[in-house]
Order: sequence, then structure tokens, then C-alpha cells
Amino acid sequence: MSAAEEGKERNQALRRVADRLARRRTPPGVADGTIPLWDASFFGLDRIALFREADTRTRQSVLAGCADELLAESWRIECCGIDYCARMALTAESDDERHLFVLIGADEARHAAWLAPWIAARAPAPDPFNRFIAGLAETGNRQALAYLLQVVLEGFGITHYSALGAHCRDAGLADIFRCLSREEALHHAAGLAAFWPERLTLHDRRFLADAAQTFLEMIRCGPQGVVAALDQGIGLVDQNDTAAAFCALESEAGSAAKLARLRRLMTQPGMHWLVDTLAAGGLFEPCPALDCARIYTARR
Repeated sequence: MSAAEEGKERNQALRRVADRLARRRTPPGVADGTIPLWDASFFGLDRIALFREADTRTRQSVLAGCADELLAESWRIECCGIDYCARMALTAESDDERHLFVLIGADEARHAAWLAPWIAARAPAPDPFNRFIAGLAETGNRQALAYLLQVVLEGFGITHYSALGAHCRDAGLADIFRCLSREEALHHAAGLAAFWPERLTLHDRRFLADAAQTFLEMIRCGPQGVVAALDQGIGLVDQNDTAAAFCALESEAGSAAKLARLRRLMTQPGMHWLVDTLAAGGLFEPCPALDCARIYTARR
């Protein structure tokens, strides 16, 4: 056996043991594929004539695409959390801080293991949001990451995961998301304790301004993943069709609610400079449906 083959075999053995450890508290389920995990109204698809008029198989395909995107996004975010916590534990300034991040990292590993069986073989490739989060975890400094990933992103995840759990039609997966929501609240609280705004360097402030702008731009442009699933399953002829889809999905209202929530999370002591800068640039205002359509078409 070659060294490469031995390394691969060893990694597979390590992964099997890690999976057993991570799943021991809550045995994960697996989708049976007979019912959509979330119904059309959860995504707003029931308001789109093209979807309502499609045959049953096509509607199920679109809903499966939306669910796949949600699950893959959630799983990848938890995987990024593992890397982030490992980095924070290695550079911790006290035993208490190291202990905290080891515990949070264990949570993230368990979450990823719970979600992994639900990731379909056709799960979409990492989207711009997932690539962005992964890049942050690799390049940001400690205080900047504590603010962005724990205070803001994990704070946002409390409501996001709660909604996924409340509307999921599979009882097992709904329980997983409810548990994730509860534990995100603890991770958010840990971020509030770990973040010291007075320790931000000039480099950190520039990093935060750039990263927050990129993040908010993604939220401003509406439910791009839902429109992509609709386009793939049914087909959107032109930009007018695409704009009509964003309009029917009430993308402006949905994005406005998310942006308002993010603004509240970002408005922490010592961080008004960032919020004021973002607000001055119009980054807490959602894009109109036509602009969302243009962005989608450009990425198509």
C-alpha cells in the first residue's frame, strides 16, 4: 500500500470515529424524499404563477433544490465554525477562553455531523456566501472574527434556525434545527463576552468595514437561491421574468427585515462607527426587484 493510500485509509478511520462521537447525543435522520422538507409558502413560491402552474414533479424538483441549498449552506457554516473555534482555541489568552472555544467547537462539529446525512448527493457547490464566510475564518484577526462570526452571524442564526425548525415538515430535522437555534444563542452570548471593541486595530476596522459591506450586499439582493432553483426547475425566459419572480417573492420586504435584524446585531458598544458608515452607504436598504434580477442575470 502506498503512502497516499495509507493516509487516505487513516483519514477515513478518523472520520468514522469522529462521526460516531459527534452523533452520539442525537441520532440524525435521513430524508426519505417522499415529502418536501419545507413547503412552497415557506419560500414564497406559492405566490409565483409559473410555479403554481407547473406539474407536481416539477414543483417537487424546485422545492428540493431550495431545500438542498438551505441544508448545504447550514452545513458549510457549521464546518466553518469548527475551523474558527480551533483557531481561537489555539490563540486563546487564558485557560477559560481556551475551554470556551473548545466547547463551542465541539458543538459546531456535532451540528455538522447531524446535518451531514441530510446533504443530498446533488448538493450545490459552495455559493458566494459560503465562500465569503470561509474566507473570513481564514484571514480575519481574533477580535474582528469574534464580532462578525459570533456576535453578528451566530446572532442572526438564532432566528434563522428557529424559522427552519418551526416550518420544517420532517420532525427529526425540525428538532435538529431547534437545537441549533438554542445553541447559537449560547455561542452568540460567548461572542459578546469575547469581543473587546477597544482592541480593534486599524487593520481590523478596515477588514470589518469591507467584510460587512460584502455581507450586506449579499442580503440586499434578495433570495437568489430560490430564484436559481425556480430557474433551474422551470426556466425564466428573460430578465423581466426574473424581476417578476423577485417581486412575487416580496424580496424587498424580506431583505429589509433581515437587514434591520443585522443592523441591531451590529449596533454593539463601540461599533457605531461601523454601523454609521454602512448606513451612509445605503447598505441597510434592500435592492429593488429589478436590481435583484440584474444581479442574478449577471451571475447566471
